[in-house]
Amino acid sequence: MSTTPAFPTVSAAGFHAYIDLLAYEPTSWDVLIHALSLFGHKTAVDAIRARLRMGDSATLMVPDETTGRLVLPETVVSRTRRTGEITHATLLRAPASLSATSFLVLIRDGEDPAQRFHRLCDRYVTTPLLPLWASWLWQWAHQSGSVVSLPTIGGHAWTARVDEAVLERALCAAVHSGTLTIPTA
Repeated sequence: MSTTPAFPTVSAAGFHAYIDLLAYEPTSWDVLIHALSLFGHKTAVDAIRARLRMGDSATLMVPDETTGRLVLPETVVSRTRRTGEITHATLLRAPASLSATSFLVLIRDGEDPAQRFHRLCDRYVTTPLLPLWASWLWQWAHQSGSVVSLPTIGGHAWTARVDEAVLERALCAAVHSGTLTIPTA
């Protein structure tokens, strides 16, 4: 007889909720949470969200028990949706706290990470980036170490740190070699 595994859970201050999405970074002392989407009873979700935003830690069952806290809790914003007795909250860094040298690429299953990375780079770097360069840009990010994969539940995530000068040199080389083209009108 096979059993379906339960949703991973998060708990703090005696309250428990379910994890829909989690992107985290293991460290030697605990887990740093980069993104968290949780759902459950309103009181539990609100209590856990408040504790994490205050910088407190929470217990994660992912599937083994570990403790975790938000990366830069003072920069985290949350969005909440309610349906009947169920509350869903998402905790992410505020857009104003993100830059080319510190952002998160977060996707759900089935989404294209290259396209998402291109949109984020286009927002955070001043170098013009054409959408048709998205695949090249994603490959460059991996080769240059500009993105680092994070363990996740419910999706995929990478921390990103783009050195714009290095990116510009790589773009120039790719255009000169013909790997990338600039369409003419």
